[in-house]
Amino acid sequence: MEKQEAIGDDFVEWRPDVDPEFDEKAFPDFGIPVRAIRGWTQHTLYGEPTGPRRGNEQYTPGPVWRGFPVPATDAEKLVNYLGANWISRAEFVSALLDCEVLVPMQDGEPLVRPVPGGHEVIAYSSSAKVPGRYPHRWRVVVRDLLAERPGTGLTLDPGTGLVRSLTAAELGDVGRGEPRPKVVEPAPEAGPEVAEALPALVAEFGIEPPDLLERHLRYAVDHARDQHFELTPEECIRYLRGFAWQYRNGVRRRAGQEPEWPADLGANGLIAHVDEQARPRPVPWTFGKFSAFGTLAARFAWHRIVGAYVGFAIGDAMGGGADPAGPLPMGGLTRHLLFHTDIVLRGLPPVPTGEVPATLPEPDPVGWLAVATRQAGPAPAEFSALLATALAATPAGAVAMADVDGERYAKDVARELTGSGAGAEVTEGVELLVALFQALLTRDAFALPVHLRLREIGGDLATSTLALREDREADDVEQLESIGDGRDVRSVLGRALFAAAKRGYDPEAAITLAARSGPVAGAIAGALVGARLGVPGLPAAWVAALPDLGLLDDVASDVFWYFNRNGLQTETAEHPRWERRYPSGRFTPEPKGPDLRSRLRGSLLAGAIGDALGAKTEFDSIDRIREIAGPAGITDFIPAYGGVGRITDDTQMTLFTLEALIRAHAQQRRTGSADVVHSLQMAYQRWLHTQGVQWDRARGPRSEVEAPDGWLVTHQELFSRRAPGLTCFGELEAYGRSGVRGTIERPVNNSKGCGGVMRVAPIALWSDDLAEVFRLGAESAALTHGHPSGYLSSGCFAVVVHELLHGKSLLDAVAAARAELVKYPQHEEQGAALDAALALAGQGPPTPEKLESLGAGNVGETALSMSVYVALTTTDADSALLAAVNHGGDSDSTGSVCGNLVGAMYGEEALRGSWLERLELRDVIVGLADDALTEFGPDAPGDDRWFARYPVD
Repeated sequence: MEKQEAIGDDFVEWRPDVDPEFDEKAFPDFGIPVRAIRGWTQHTLYGEPTGPRRGNEQYTPGPVWRGFPVPATDAEKLVNYLGANWISRAEFVSALLDCEVLVPMQDGEPLVRPVPGGHEVIAYSSSAKVPGRYPHRWRVVVRDLLAERPGTGLTLDPGTGLVRSLTAAELGDVGRGEPRPKVVEPAPEAGPEVAEALPALVAEFGIEPPDLLERHLRYAVDHARDQHFELTPEECIRYLRGFAWQYRNGVRRRAGQEPEWPADLGANGLIAHVDEQARPRPVPWTFGKFSAFGTLAARFAWHRIVGAYVGFAIGDAMGGGADPAGPLPMGGLTRHLLFHTDIVLRGLPPVPTGEVPATLPEPDPVGWLAVATRQAGPAPAEFSALLATALAATPAGAVAMADVDGERYAKDVARELTGSGAGAEVTEGVELLVALFQALLTRDAFALPVHLRLREIGGDLATSTLALREDREADDVEQLESIGDGRDVRSVLGRALFAAAKRGYDPEAAITLAARSGPVAGAIAGALVGARLGVPGLPAAWVAALPDLGLLDDVASDVFWYFNRNGLQTETAEHPRWERRYPSGRFTPEPKGPDLRSRLRGSLLAGAIGDALGAKTEFDSIDRIREIAGPAGITDFIPAYGGVGRITDDTQMTLFTLEALIRAHAQQRRTGSADVVHSLQMAYQRWLHTQGVQWDRARGPRSEVEAPDGWLVTHQELFSRRAPGLTCFGELEAYGRSGVRGTIERPVNNSKGCGGVMRVAPIALWSDDLAEVFRLGAESAALTHGHPSGYLSSGCFAVVVHELLHGKSLLDAVAAARAELVKYPQHEEQGAALDAALALAGQGPPTPEKLESLGAGNVGETALSMSVYVALTTTDADSALLAAVNHGGDSDSTGSVCGNLVGAMYGEEALRGSWLERLELRDVIVGLADDALTEFGPDAPGDDRWFARYPVD
């Protein structure tokens, strides 16, 4: 690129002035792209500039300057260069061949995807982009990777918005020199540091079950990577330590003890949220990389809303004169923002109607938020402080509705916040910021930068800001100070926009520049860059220096949750707490429905009724059912097993499950410890005995009980074989021989039959910790069913029944179960089955054909999904029970599972009297339910008669 020529007696050369974004060292053999050369400057042969300069008409500014992500690897640099049109596609391919990439491994082999005419290997340009489900990957040079797979193409960075697909023909003959070593490396969260820390934390905090931390880490990593953030090993360990502290104090609370927290929260992976009494509430810090409550994003992303609030507070502190090397205390403007946020949360419904209330509530001068922020001073007195209302108002437009313009709605809210006396400059400025925040808070993987959004929005202020940005080499401070006097609304906003537009790719530079004009400009610029990049994109030292980081995270998360379509409007269990936190009268609890006794009895009785209704026609086609029962199908009990209203093995095993829980809980009270899974195993062995297996063969080598004991097994009606499931029967017989019980970690088979889910409804009683209920439900099923869908369906079902027993809606109950389900590996099949049920529920009342489209109910995931679908699409127990058995599948099991659901929803009183009168073992079912409530209640008996009824296993 250097050219020599003679001038007089001297030789000079023209040296290229290369854009600083082009990395010549990374690509020494590449040559400098002509579009990356800003111009040429004349130098003597001795290196001294002579002054003349030639511009380059082909020059295109660098990709990061134009808004592309800041690259972390050479491969990412090439992706940017191609996107900026610095290099051709052929040049991109040529240079990429010698770059390292990360290739996810599955069963020791790289991932490939089929494409027309062949296959492409999937690779990623940086570690943070690799999905969380692939904890191990190859670090390999592209040329070496493809040389081993001739004729294979390459897909680079799928799912990131910047995917590149390179065909085998396009790659050509990749050749191969001396092969470089292919490194198999774990993701940061799966590396040796984390692996070493996990057992140490389990031992230090007494975590049970021991794999809880590992499972929770997987949940955290997956959610972080969904946003293309990667947890470092140090962050993984700190987060797990924070979670372990939370776990330990949960144990203390359940034991009636006060929680104890470490003095240094940050060093222990905690930040202090604030409760409704303005008391600190330590929670694990997620580093702004994922939402701990797992609510899915609707229009806006959680990490961007939190980033906007945190960036605002940093800019406010810096603009107020805080030393960036020390703590960044809360400024008055940030307190002003939080108060306006409180007004929005108390005054607006979570789903916008398109109309803003005529009046919004005043800030509460003595509420928890006022107390939590009392250390902050007053907001700046100038009108420009009202610009903060834009961030408070914007999230109100999060829910996209056909008849509501979200951006217009947010602007209307902002107008109410600023008041009628704010003036045109304030109104115009706030509306401009609302439009910017609406775009920056996107849930998309990549948010376009401020300068591109300003170009879309247009207007005088946007035009003048972009004109200043075009002069890239001009002094930033001089340009900033040329924007008005820095006191009126327009110039304050202009300075904030200029800083965010010119230096938004460097948040530290952008905030520092804007903060020269005071707290308002600093806060607005901080909010803009924080909204685009999230907390992880802000300077880490400044984030850590915020004493009120936990409060900011807390309130911003409330904002996200309240206006998100999967947030507060569906989480009815949170309404009382929300009403205490943001009182509005909107979430005053409604009168309660049936009490717990009615719901528990109803669940067990309705389950038995559904079982009996479907007993005769199990796996008969719907046409055959109509032949047997008439054109309307099953409308009442059909004689089966020698009588009317006779139950099957589904109800028999459910009763033994409940008995096991009573016995284990009684044992825990009497001895201080109990193995509830062992109690379940022994209960099922007693059931096996009722099916004709001699007790000495059924009990297993771990039991020395000479005869099956307890009250339940004394009922001779149970000693009747009602088509027991072969898997249950066979595995329980196997336990009788070996004494080895099946577990999630050591499955006894690969069965996912519904024999696990059909029996676990009573496990809902065991605990109020949903994680514990899910785990026990899954472990109960894993005794006989080893496929993930065989035991995860049971965990889901136990959680759903638990929530229904406590008055939650079925949708809320399913959402709670889903939140636990995703923490387990291989949950996708059960999750997809529930999704299918929810989707089908939108199509109206159930029919046999719709029901059968979900499956046959003979495996765990479909037995649950079919039952949920029926319960969602009916309005009473009768119609639900009949719909659940009128199909060509495992009708007694779907009848039983659906009955457990609707009985818990509507209570005992809602069940048809004629069915209850003829139901086999009705009195036993009711008696067992009442005994369970007695045992799990505050006045559990301690006399010998009770322990003879429910002896220690």
